[in-house]
Amino acid sequence: MSSKKYGQSLHLQPRSSRNLSLALFLLHGMALVVATNLTVPGWLSIVLSIAVLANFYTTFTVHVLGRGKYALLSMVWSDEGDWTLINGHRQELKASLLPSSYVHTHLVVLNFHIQEGGRRTAILLRDSLDSKTFRDLLVRMRLEAG
Repeated sequence: MSSKKYGQSLHLQPRSSRNLSLALFLLHGMALVVATNLTVPGWLSIVLSIAVLANFYTTFTVHVLGRGKYALLSMVWSDEGDWTLINGHRQELKASLLPSSYVHTHLVVLNFHIQEGGRRTAILLRDSLDSKTFRDLLVRMRLEAG
């Protein structure tokens, strides 16, 4: 990507998403109902329920509350195409966007490969960013894919 193609950096500072919160409650709630109604031994049902609750806690803490080293508080997509991420511990991470990222008009999932090692994911719904920034992200992601 050249700076002529995009012109300026895109700064993303996601906020807590009410829609993501509701989706997590709904999906994990349904998983708990299934786990408790399976025809398996009681101990296995308890283990599955604990796994669902642990996953809910982790996902909610990282993607909704923005806490922990896996949370992404800020992302900057430079005009050259480089990404700089700020995690929940206020550390700056250099990253590259993975092709497994997903773009839809209401949902963007950004999968990153961290240069120092590891991966991070940002789940962005329309209410995670202001409407102009979300629109700019959609346009740039589609141009990048094309």
